[in-house]
Amino acid sequence: MPDQTDIPNQDLQGCAMGAVAENRGGDYGLHGDIRNRPGVQLQPRETDKSSEPDRHFNQNEALPVHSLPTEIFLQIIHHHMRPYFEDYYQRLISLTEVCSRWCYIIRGSPSLWSQIHLSDSPNVVEIALQRSSSHPLDVVLHRTGQVQREQRPISSLTAALNPHKDRWRSMDVSVPSPWMEDVIDALEEPAPGLERLSLTDEFNMASTREVDFFGGTAPRLTDLALNGVSICWDSEVLHDLTFLDLSWISFPSTTTILNILSHSPRLQTVTIHRCTTGSMANPSSLPIQLIHMTSLQVDLGSLDAIEDFLGHMEPPARCSLTMSLPSDEKVGDPLQRKLLQWVSKWKYPALVPLDGLLLEIDEGDLRVELSTTDRSEPLALAIESSGDSWVDKFRLLLPQLIDALASWTRNVTTLRLRLGYPPSGCRDLSLKQSIIEQVSRLPPVTSLELSGIESSSFLHGLKLGDVSSLFRNIRALSFLKIGDYELRECLEWMCETVQLVKDVPKSSFNDPNHRGPVLKVELRVADLDTFDDAKLLEAAVKTVEGLVGSGNTLVVQGD
Repeated sequence: MPDQTDIPNQDLQGCAMGAVAENRGGDYGLHGDIRNRPGVQLQPRETDKSSEPDRHFNQNEALPVHSLPTEIFLQIIHHHMRPYFEDYYQRLISLTEVCSRWCYIIRGSPSLWSQIHLSDSPNVVEIALQRSSSHPLDVVLHRTGQVQREQRPISSLTAALNPHKDRWRSMDVSVPSPWMEDVIDALEEPAPGLERLSLTDEFNMASTREVDFFGGTAPRLTDLALNGVSICWDSEVLHDLTFLDLSWISFPSTTTILNILSHSPRLQTVTIHRCTTGSMANPSSLPIQLIHMTSLQVDLGSLDAIEDFLGHMEPPARCSLTMSLPSDEKVGDPLQRKLLQWVSKWKYPALVPLDGLLLEIDEGDLRVELSTTDRSEPLALAIESSGDSWVDKFRLLLPQLIDALASWTRNVTTLRLRLGYPPSGCRDLSLKQSIIEQVSRLPPVTSLELSGIESSSFLHGLKLGDVSSLFRNIRALSFLKIGDYELRECLEWMCETVQLVKDVPKSSFNDPNHRGPVLKVELRVADLDTFDDAKLLEAAVKTVEGLVGSGNTLVVQGD
């Protein structure tokens, strides 16, 4: 692939090459003989009516793509270029060499030249800044292998970009700490058109340095992500945000975070990941209200900090909550009550009926997900735990949560139960029985997902606990991670489970002629290593089809 420093010359030659192709009858403008392209039909040769160059020009103009309006043609080019990152301009220049029409359209379209990458050579950056004219700029400064090999200073790029600061629309930066200093130095002046800013310091795991970006003036900024990079927390840059992502930052106090959120009443998505706080908020301070917030993820390193933070927030009406629990800390009753209060605030308009509910029980996670028929994002409560199982920590929460779920599911068409690895606390039989008793209070499940052979202990516990009616309406049974363990053992367990679930409807109704719903079975199988493994899978599928009927089993391999 040619060096990027040669690209402008190639580009200038591209239009000329296209013109030569059209005027001399060559194939440069089409990247090959168009006669070999399917769907392209050429006109019969008429040597007595036109010259050879004219005939080739007419053939080129007759191509279907050249009948498209320029606006649609440009949309196709934009869609084609979107996946490319490091070699964006090399690929764009190659398109200008197709023919003179393509060349003139691409060179004259500022929006195609509005991306600036750290991997672009100074020559390419200069050309892109010129051809983008007054179009807003999207700047991507990511460390790449090419940049490291060439030891290209980031300061030269930021210097080239500074005169165009009024055109900055978005900036996405992910570089190591020494490079971040040069980036921060370039963010001192106002950026009146900046809408999105993402700064990631790849080496900094607990940022404390506070910088006042843009002199506090970025009036159109609505999307901000800071990963290992701090800011002056009272800066007006933090006002009126819609999306906020804060990671690997050491905050002076919980109050600091709450103040940030209170200055952006239109916040919709908030992520606080791997952050810490120095002190707690004032207990007497009023809780903040973010009525537009639909998603909150919080990870503050300690349960005290999480409880303090959530305790000063008024739960919105429809907001998902994801909470990461540190290990080896007991969850107090106030936090459990706060989580239940958060879930109890979930409300839906009467015109948007509930469509489905998911309850997931896994070794480290507890997740509740509620979806509606309007195809909006489902509401979710997710508890991600490390170390001790959440079962030990949420003995108070689980039964009350099940009560809420049972009340919601009266009119729900789909209730999915996903059982994964049993929580480590379930080695305690009393805890295991407690979970079984709680789950058994749910309305009948319509979809059951099993994420590992260990989940059979839950399943058989429910069966032996005389709560098999929970499965009488199951229409879909999914097995995940088949083959992660001994394949033969997994497949035997799968067949036994299908038989167990299949038998439930027959024993759950007084009418002996009643037939249970058709059962669909899905198997997600790891890549098989040997022919013998494939034969084992084939035999197991035949056994399952014998239970549920032909055509009711789906196998997905390699997922």
